[in-house]
Amino acid sequence: MNKILVVDDNKTLAKLFAKKIEAVLEFSLDVAFDISQVQEYIAKEKYILCLLDVHSFQAQEELVNLCFKNKIPSIILINDYNEKKYTHFWEKQVVDFIIKDDSCVEKIIESIADFCNYQKRKIILALCNNNERNEIKNFLNKKGFEILAAAHGEEVLNYLEFHPDVKMIICDTKMPVINAYDLLIHIRQKYNQSELGLIVLNDDNDAELKLLKQGANDVLNKPFSMELLSYKIMQNFKNMQNLELVNKYSNLDSISGLQNSQALMKELEKYFYHLKEYQEEFAFAFLDIDKLKTINEEYSYEIGNKVIKQCAKELISETKGRDIIGRYSPEKFCILLKNINNERAIKIFSHIRVNIKSTKVADLLDDLYFSVSIGLCFGNTQSSLKEMMQKAEKALFEAKNNGGDRVEVCF
Repeated sequence: MNKILVVDDNKTLAKLFAKKIEAVLEFSLDVAFDISQVQEYIAKEKYILCLLDVHSFQAQEELVNLCFKNKIPSIILINDYNEKKYTHFWEKQVVDFIIKDDSCVEKIIESIADFCNYQKRKIILALCNNNERNEIKNFLNKKGFEILAAAHGEEVLNYLEFHPDVKMIICDTKMPVINAYDLLIHIRQKYNQSELGLIVLNDDNDAELKLLKQGANDVLNKPFSMELLSYKIMQNFKNMQNLELVNKYSNLDSISGLQNSQALMKELEKYFYHLKEYQEEFAFAFLDIDKLKTINEEYSYEIGNKVIKQCAKELISETKGRDIIGRYSPEKFCILLKNINNERAIKIFSHIRVNIKSTKVADLLDDLYFSVSIGLCFGNTQSSLKEMMQKAEKALFEAKNNGGDRVEVCF
């Protein structure tokens, strides 16, 4: 379990902080009141973070050095921030300084949560100047980030190919081989601003607006302090998370809870664009709810919506997280099963059809059952989305034409 050490020379405050943190974040905590207790705790336990609240600057410095020596990041509570006084602390794994005021408890909790959320996130750091690159790399490593160092944009693209879990790029405006403008063109063709963040460290006064319009998440003009860089990184990670939530909900169909048609087509196009890289076989299908219009007219659209939800639930149950499913049209779902052979795919879709047919519509007094028709085809690295859609439509037409409630395959 993640464990935090709270250090406070005020016992009342220490207990308050500990109680709030435990209640909100559900972490295990130890509380120490002086440096000797801190030494005892550190000798016995492993901590992911220390929260330091002591009044004298000398005690603050001793505790920060002790934590740094033991590779424990720290958050420091202070009465006021003096940049000259505290600048060197940033080099010693200090995560944050928090001013003690009426809202400091909420800020402490937010800072701890941010630190835990963004630990070990991969960042590509592409800077031309070797000394600047090393300085920022060392600083960000101490903050808990995993840094991949590069000298230009082409190295960034190479890293992305082998490190798909990279979450952010920090780069210079002017780089050899591929500069920030061209890098943004490459990046935004594949990733949106919530999937991969890009902060440009800018030394061109006329470039800021152009970079933002090109798709940069943020621009930080040189010279800047390490504190400001740290703040910008954390803020952009939060913004990316918020943007991801907005995108997620805007991409969902309101009835089924699956991807809507627009989001579905975007994901399918992305899959087929990279299909040659995957080197895999797949199955592609359209599933159509038989007589949905009749169900809506005879039982109401509310019942029709329950039918749609039941279909979606069965699709989620029978597919894997890597597969692509979505609502293609009012009566039709689209399903792509990745890395699967023909025999296995036929079994899955037959199982889906049987399960749907044998399940009564939920929350309805009458015994209402419904069926689906499925048009199925198979593809490989040579297949195109247009070809698959045409084959699945043809198979679905055959299934409907033969009375529905069946799976037809177009080879």
